[in-house]
Amino acid sequence: MHYTQLFRQLRVARGLSHEALARRAGCHRNTVINVERGRRVKIDTLAGLMEKMGYAADSAEFQALALLWLEAASGVPFSRPETVATARRQIAGFRREAEQNCRKLVAAVVDAALTADQISLLVYAARRPDVLAIVGAVQKVVAAGAGTELTPQLQVAEDE
Repeated sequence: MHYTQLFRQLRVARGLSHEALARRAGCHRNTVINVERGRRVKIDTLAGLMEKMGYAADSAEFQALALLWLEAASGVPFSRPETVATARRQIAGFRREAEQNCRKLVAAVVDAALTADQISLLVYAARRPDVLAIVGAVQKVVAAGAGTELTPQLQVAEDE
């Protein structure tokens, strides 16, 4: 089933016309019609319409609609059992990798005997891509200059 079909079924089950739902949602009736015709729509728009129809975000109806919308938007058949099994295997792999990376991070922090302030700085940098970019650029400069003196030598011009 496509999310547009489910959306229409849910609207009709509530006894709402396109116009009535649009009035409740404070939008143009064409918005409701466009959803049912399969025009691209943001999940926020669908969520707002579902809320105005009386479906809570944690309801089975809303969750089913969101899953079908995600399938339509991404092209990934999330509702198929084989897709779910593949996704679960991938998630388990990501978790294992994350756990390994956490162990490596803890070992590096312990080996470097970092203070709480230094760890705070690392957390600060990790949460800000712009700061990480600067640190990465500094790292490249240092690596490029490895084996050479990093302090620039001042040249004195001699009188001729």
